[in-house]
Amino acid sequence: MLRVPIVQKLGSKKEKNNLGIKNASITDFETGEVICQNCGAVLQDKISYDRKDDNTFTNNTGPSHIDFRSTLRFHDMGLATIIGRFNHDSAGKPIDYEMRHSMKRMRMWDSRSQTKNSSDRNLRTALFEMEKLKEKLCLSDAIMERSAYLYRKAARAQLIRGRSIKGIVGACLYIACREMDATRTIMDISKTLQESRRSIAKNYRMLFQNLKLTVSVPDPIKGIIKIANNLELPENTKREAISIFDTLKEKKLVAGKKPDAVAATVVYMASIKTGLNLSQQKISKVSGITGVTIRNRYKEYIKYAKLI
Repeated sequence: MLRVPIVQKLGSKKEKNNLGIKNASITDFETGEVICQNCGAVLQDKISYDRKDDNTFTNNTGPSHIDFRSTLRFHDMGLATIIGRFNHDSAGKPIDYEMRHSMKRMRMWDSRSQTKNSSDRNLRTALFEMEKLKEKLCLSDAIMERSAYLYRKAARAQLIRGRSIKGIVGACLYIACREMDATRTIMDISKTLQESRRSIAKNYRMLFQNLKLTVSVPDPIKGIIKIANNLELPENTKREAISIFDTLKEKKLVAGKKPDAVAATVVYMASIKTGLNLSQQKISKVSGITGVTIRNRYKEYIKYAKLI
């Protein structure tokens, strides 16, 4: 997926680039670069920009200093207000000593009022567990939004009662990754979440049946690239693995097989063809596929793929 840069045209034809040509520039706020609109040369880099402190005016309504966007990733959708921890008023002056006890009590009841019942506390805990997985698994905001939506939908359907929070969270994350074509396996989520694979798989089947979801089959090519990158294989081995997979796919030998098992076997076959000393045990440790499965798939595919 290509990143679409957030750009803004700055200046006019008065600006010049290094070649002396007058043209406008474009600012990419994601990379912090000022780019020439015509030739693509980087005129300036490492600029600082804070979206929340943007002073641009829209429709003459004044400067925008607050982000009003709501999100499903927070239990209150990011709309609730919080009493700050600092004992200062709006003018920056310290609050009187007699008033500090009242402010402390107000903060306590403000935090308690955000979760009124057990369902709110359950949702808050679950979404907090999801946020911890975002950085560990390098997940995008779209995947987190989708997984939070699935958890809320399961809670409304009363499907989470009597089940572990981590099991439901892992199942929702796995469904969101499958829908967004992110190569995250149940084992990856299980190890990061510290929840058993059996619990996540059981909850995944339950959500799949009750919520009537449509999940696509993972693409083995993405699994091939992931395994090859984790093993730090050269580029020619990756291309050879994809070529072997295309040959097997044309002969309809990968239908009905586990995509990760097919990817691990193809990588093993490509390593043999390119002369790499790569054992099945090492591939099994990285891919999560047992050596018996790799050997069985290898015996089946060796008849149709030439490795010499």
